[in-house]
Amino acid sequence: MSETNSDKPASEHSAEPKMSYDLEPAEPAPAPPPPPPPPDPVKVVEEPVHPIDAFIKPGFGSAQVIGIAGATTLSIAAVFAAVHGGRTGWWSSGLLTVYLGLLHAGTGAAATGFVGYALGRSIGDVPLAAARMLLSVGLLLLTLHSGLPLHPLLLYLCALAVYAIATIILFRWEISEWAGVVSIHAILWFLMHLAAILQFKVWSTPTPVPAT
Repeated sequence: MSETNSDKPASEHSAEPKMSYDLEPAEPAPAPPPPPPPPDPVKVVEEPVHPIDAFIKPGFGSAQVIGIAGATTLSIAAVFAAVHGGRTGWWSSGLLTVYLGLLHAGTGAAATGFVGYALGRSIGDVPLAAARMLLSVGLLLLTLHSGLPLHPLLLYLCALAVYAIATIILFRWEISEWAGVVSIHAILWFLMHLAAILQFKVWSTPTPVPAT
């Protein structure tokens, strides 16, 4: 005969687990701490970029001041050339001196720009270079037409020495840079002179008259 629940001892009833009916919400879990901020990026220290020096360095006055000095020197050279040119060729000698001075001031500035560009340098103030070349070429022509009692070859050497000293002082280049500019200037001077000789020969050659 089976036993019912009422026949079980009271100790067995007390051993059963009791269920909790507490309806209060549980306390929320604490929020996790915020993540640490990312480290600051490493700052790259940028070194200042120094611009390359201009090939035509400033100094010794502006282009206007040096240009006036060059024009004055060239005018005096033209006067000396006219005086020593004789009565018949005084005007042509003076005009030729002025023409050569202006022409080769331009070729000197062109030589300066060419060498500066070839070296990868910024050119700088081109009118200043033209004014300096005008003064240097004017001194060269003034020495040539000064009438010094020297042998023609020695007179040319003295004129070239004056030109060299003037360009070295005015431009303040390194010897290699100065030699490059002077070489290009001399080549341009020779080409202009050769073109003038060829043009004169072409004009002076009589045109043959066809036989009839």
